[in-house]
Amino acid sequence: MKVLFVCRHNTGRSQIAKAFYNGLTHSSDADSAGTHVIEIGQTLEERRATIDAKNFFIFDVMNEAGHDISQYVRTPLIEDMIDRYDMVVSMASKEDTPEWLLQSDKYVYWDVSDPRGQDYATTVKVRDEIKHKVEELIASKNS
Repeated sequence: MKVLFVCRHNTGRSQIAKAFYNGLTHSSDADSAGTHVIEIGQTLEERRATIDAKNFFIFDVMNEAGHDISQYVRTPLIEDMIDRYDMVVSMASKEDTPEWLLQSDKYVYWDVSDPRGQDYATTVKVRDEIKHKVEELIASKNS
């Protein structure tokens, strides 16, 4: 099953979900995108260099989980992308989600807090919550 994971900036939640999904399924069936990405094609490592990184723990928590996401590329969400996927899982707030996605029968919403600017422990909790949700998604599609 091809899945597109979406969050606001495509620097955290959607990238975490993509890494876990592809790792757990031993595939490259998941991608990620953001509803508000301006720096198209920027890697997460490049993004970290342009922001106040004192509370940017995504690399640390994902490395601990066995995933190096530093070279993942930020991608903006565009309408015709959803045709390539069986499901679009969004963690972006509904206010940050385009109406065409909200109306899609492929749209699934996960209420997951944004770890941006949060402390290390909070980022770990977000990572673990996303991993659990990805595991549940995979299990539901395999049953």
